[in-house]
Amino acid sequence: MFKPKACTATCVLDGMPVTLTYYPDTTLLRITNAATGRCVRETRWPAPWRTLLATLREFSGRDTESQLATLLDEMPEEAALA
Repeated sequence: MFKPKACTATCVLDGMPVTLTYYPDTTLLRITNAATGRCVRETRWPAPWRTLLATLREFSGRDTESQLATLLDEMPEEAALA
């Protein structure tokens, strides 16, 4: 049986190192503290992994108070991806 592989990346959001784990078959995005492994947030990301990485790159240079909130507020619309 085919089991999709999770996509992972580690970066710094809000001054905290986090690991992003995206499961493309379920669109689940899990954000965990990279130091402790504790789950910070779990949500659905209705776009491909490449779109998430592009979004992270886009606002990584911004001086923002809450990068995590900005990331989740700027989730692409499913209809816009079709």
